[in-house]
Amino acid sequence: MRRKSKLFGMLLRNYIMFSLTVGASVILLLLFFVERTNDWLPAQQMSLLQAGEIVRSHTADIPSESIEALHGWVEILDERLQVIELKGIKQDGPDAYTERELNALFYDMKENPFYTSIAPFRTDNGQVRYCVVRLPKKNIKAGFTLDEGTPENQSIFWGTLAETGLLFLVLFGINVYVYSRLTATRLTNPLREIAAGICSIAGGRYHERLRFEAHYELAQIQESFNVMAEKLEKAETEKRQLEESKQRMLVHISHDLKTPITTIQGYANALQLGMIEEEAKKQRTLNLIHDKTKLVTELIDDVFELSKLESPDYPIVKEASDLAEFVREMAVAYYDLFEERSFVFEYDIPAQEVSVPFNGKLLYRAVSNLLANALKYNPPGTHVRLTLADGDEMIRIEAADNGVGIPDHLRDRVFDAFVRGDAARKSDGGTGLGLTIARHIVEKHGGQLRLHVDEGWTRFELMLPKAASS
Repeated sequence: MRRKSKLFGMLLRNYIMFSLTVGASVILLLLFFVERTNDWLPAQQMSLLQAGEIVRSHTADIPSESIEALHGWVEILDERLQVIELKGIKQDGPDAYTERELNALFYDMKENPFYTSIAPFRTDNGQVRYCVVRLPKKNIKAGFTLDEGTPENQSIFWGTLAETGLLFLVLFGINVYVYSRLTATRLTNPLREIAAGICSIAGGRYHERLRFEAHYELAQIQESFNVMAEKLEKAETEKRQLEESKQRMLVHISHDLKTPITTIQGYANALQLGMIEEEAKKQRTLNLIHDKTKLVTELIDDVFELSKLESPDYPIVKEASDLAEFVREMAVAYYDLFEERSFVFEYDIPAQEVSVPFNGKLLYRAVSNLLANALKYNPPGTHVRLTLADGDEMIRIEAADNGVGIPDHLRDRVFDAFVRGDAARKSDGGTGLGLTIARHIVEKHGGQLRLHVDEGWTRFELMLPKAASS
């Protein structure tokens, strides 16, 4: 996966491109302004500075204001090339020219300080005249200098300037729009997706995920958002499963309490009404009532114990003790019980001390439940094996048997509350909470309780950390 660029880099590139585009637009518009000014103003102004343009049959009508404004003058020559009329202040030249002197005026030499133009014309009475215009070079250059004082010139200048300014505003607006859309695509659109995702999470749609291409910072937000959504979805699923589990537990509790209580009530009524007269039957009935009462008590105790273990605030006190001696004592306690049922009981426990912090009362209940289940649900002749293995970081206690095993459909739910095999669903089948309580006890110790089924053996593996765990 390629490394995503950061927002700073993207914004910096956009701003640089924006500035370059604006700068290029300004340069182009300046060139446009100069070109338009050169196209219009010089052409119009030159029409008032060239002899061929200002000449009139009536010399009094010749417009010389622009020429005089540039400190030039207009000479009217007769057929003999004598100056017969002058407009402006004459700064150079004789009052009469020879043909050679007149031709010399048109050479653009460096030492010649004036520009000269000439135009022949006829007066109304048919006389031949020559209009000569002379302009100082210092006041007019080849590129032409405008007379800002002329109202017509100012009108053209300001009109061209306004046109150029309008074009700049149009180009600037287009530039702003293009780069705004570009930024919106890379920044605003992902933010809109994030806002929509937050609304989805707020609405309880935890399955929603963000999927967009963005720069590094926004990609980090997207990744964190998706992780958060995944955790919320998982928490919601676990909450729903917990509620369903509690609901099933209530159903099972009501069922498992109702059956023995109904039996107790029936036999108690029979005794109360004198329906059982024989002493032997009365004793059997009382024993049955006692057994059912004991089962109800066990169920209530187990439910209470499970509720305590499921509470995160329920503390357990652990002390560092010899776990090998603890398991050895349990093996001794169950040895006679297995022998009475014709079970083959084997155990493998290290002789050396295995010091581990644990709660003896709770751990005894967890391990004894595994051994009691093996004794309760298997036929005579079953092999039962209890082992303790000392590892580097974990201690493993294993209770295994090669008996009837656990049905496939129950293996994934064997540690859930009130899960019991079909063969065990009878009055002496237990409360169905033993393995659930055992798992919670082990987890309170920071360990794990797992089920393995292989080669005809059912193995419950109990893992405990050697170091103290909260």
